[in-house]
Amino acid sequence: MKSLFTLLGILTFVFVFSQNIEEGEAKNIKEFYNIALSEQQAYKWLDHLCNEIGPRPAGSDNADKAAKWAKSELEKIGLENVWLQEVDVPHWVRGEETATLTELIQEHDLAITALGGSVGTPGEGINASVVEVKSFDELEELGEKNIKGKIVFFNIPMDPTNFSTGFSYGMAGKQRWAGAAEASKFGAVAVLTRSLTLKRDNYPHTGSMNYGDAIVKIPAAALSIEATELLHEKLQTNTGLTVKLVLTCKSMERTKGYNVIGEIKGSEKPDEIVLVGGHLDSWDLGTGAQDDGAGSVQSMQVMSLFKKTGYAPKRTHRVVLFMNEEFGLDGAKVYAEYTKENKINHVIALESDGGSGTPRGFSFDTNMETVEAVREFKPLLSPYGLHDYAKGGSGADIGQLKSEGTILIGYRPDNQRYFDYHHAATDQFDIINARELELGAAGMAALLYLMDKYDVEVIQK
Repeated sequence: MKSLFTLLGILTFVFVFSQNIEEGEAKNIKEFYNIALSEQQAYKWLDHLCNEIGPRPAGSDNADKAAKWAKSELEKIGLENVWLQEVDVPHWVRGEETATLTELIQEHDLAITALGGSVGTPGEGINASVVEVKSFDELEELGEKNIKGKIVFFNIPMDPTNFSTGFSYGMAGKQRWAGAAEASKFGAVAVLTRSLTLKRDNYPHTGSMNYGDAIVKIPAAALSIEATELLHEKLQTNTGLTVKLVLTCKSMERTKGYNVIGEIKGSEKPDEIVLVGGHLDSWDLGTGAQDDGAGSVQSMQVMSLFKKTGYAPKRTHRVVLFMNEEFGLDGAKVYAEYTKENKINHVIALESDGGSGTPRGFSFDTNMETVEAVREFKPLLSPYGLHDYAKGGSGADIGQLKSEGTILIGYRPDNQRYFDYHHAATDQFDIINARELELGAAGMAALLYLMDKYDVEVIQK
């Protein structure tokens, strides 16, 4: 099954769309924005999610509370077939985490946080000398002779020269998710990694890591940027200094969590599904306001706006709030398998997992014909700051539907400050701007409305 537009379909689409620009579409879209900006329902939901429920790591009581709360709110909106889909999820707990740098008789406390999935340190901790590396090639060049028995310090910064901070994040990310597995091959006893952020402060950023096929699992923690710079500076003049690392994190038995699902039945093509969603789980350091409480409540708001404006979509529109994106996409995988087994036909899926910044546009993980066709909506959407329509990634959760030939779309807000807070204790409700959040929700609703109203064609082969 493959999503595409024929050239004839595009020409017809453009002609019909141009005829109808002045026939109420601008007014209908304006209504989405009026309701979102005046009522600020998404902002109120996010306030409750962050401040009344709090952090929502997979496997936690708060994750379950969030799922049950979201289900109740979707029922209040008036959605149909609202239910909780059970998901088998990991349950990792953080515990104590300290790092002390010792040089001669002087000690410095380093701000650290364990990486998600890390094992703890043995006994009373690890006290070892540190070797700094700035690439995986350098790690290999140093080899076992220089690494065995030491703590490897990965100091690979995000590139500040890229306009896309997401691209810089991806390029520097290997040190976090694979650093421990690679360092253990050379006999390292632990790893410390530079936090994946461009902001210099003393808040470390966590994130998932995995050991792959590593024979020995060693503890892994991220340093704040301030701690990273301090450690780097001290190593320039004293290569023999030591760090005492204490982590009591551990993995518990896997448990159950829930995806949250609700829908509006299509009036003409009920068997064709348009999905909008985000992930409900978060890390435990902050309250997951940006990642991804914002995307979850924006997705709920899309459905609420359809109901409040009385728009009856042609296709069935379904909201899915996924569980455990952070620790392995378990919710997305379970949902994708469910849709495959039940032969559910997803034609479009839109994900918001880039924070609540000022709206910029959308990226499309599909063919260029679709991108070009959707660009015809710009006259109606650009007044609201939605100027960018490009081929690119969509989202990790909806990416599990890619094999179905679904048109995958990522909502793209401005991301210049997103990684200032991502996976850190600073990811709190008070950093959210209500207008930006609501503009994003209304923009998502407007795009899906136009794609549905003008019946974006999905040709199956």
